[in-house]
Amino acid sequence: MKIVVGKNEWNITVLGNGNNILLAFHGYGQNNSVFEHFAELMCESHSIWCLDLAFHGENTAINQDFQFDKHYAEDLINTILLSSGKSQVGLLGYSIGGRIALSVASLVPDKISEIYLFAPDGLPVSKAYFFLTHTWLGKALFQRFVNSAGFAIFLVKLGKEIKLLSSKLAGYYLFEIATLEKRRQLFLTWISYKQALPNKKNLSNWNKNGEVTCVLGMHDGIIPLKKTQKRLKETFPDSRVIVLEAGHNLLSEKAIKKLAGYF
Repeated sequence: MKIVVGKNEWNITVLGNGNNILLAFHGYGQNNSVFEHFAELMCESHSIWCLDLAFHGENTAINQDFQFDKHYAEDLINTILLSSGKSQVGLLGYSIGGRIALSVASLVPDKISEIYLFAPDGLPVSKAYFFLTHTWLGKALFQRFVNSAGFAIFLVKLGKEIKLLSSKLAGYYLFEIATLEKRRQLFLTWISYKQALPNKKNLSNWNKNGEVTCVLGMHDGIIPLKKTQKRLKETFPDSRVIVLEAGHNLLSEKAIKKLAGYF
């Protein structure tokens, strides 16, 4: 299925046939098929509308100057509600998709019914991400790294040395910047979604009316477990937190089997 928001056409795959709708945002470097295993657990109660992020899956033709800002997020949700005939929609986010989901919830809290988070970014926002996308020096370095593999590797190793990146996270980024195509995708994705940052105050207010379920990996090398748990409880005191004996890939078939008893 396709929807049009502003100048952009978005590809959405609908999984399940339940009455409740979850708008799902996947992680970096993936596409909307990543939610297939989780949808099997929710198919009777929910319909999961899985969106390909900008520069991912079938949405690679998005304009390079695309910005997922406040107004675009509001337009997206209004379009989803109009298409579905609903007054509210739930959100599902994995990794960077978790940060996007939290950002959307903080912008239009009255239109969000529930939130499911898997290893969410944004609680807290990575210092490296903020530096590269919100400071003039960071942006200059980020732009240069796209066309220079050597400089890109240097930048990641520097981040590790000055403690902006953990060893596992540095290893992850070294893999993700191995080719020009990957570096370009990373740059465009991070810049396009740089304004998708959660507003803690708005989320705290929303928490009075909605439910939050968060799944975290005990051995996640990308999303810090303890920091995320702390920020999650500060923002959503009544949230349901599930910690699995797993790493970052919490939507794999193996991880979802471990979740079966919780849903």
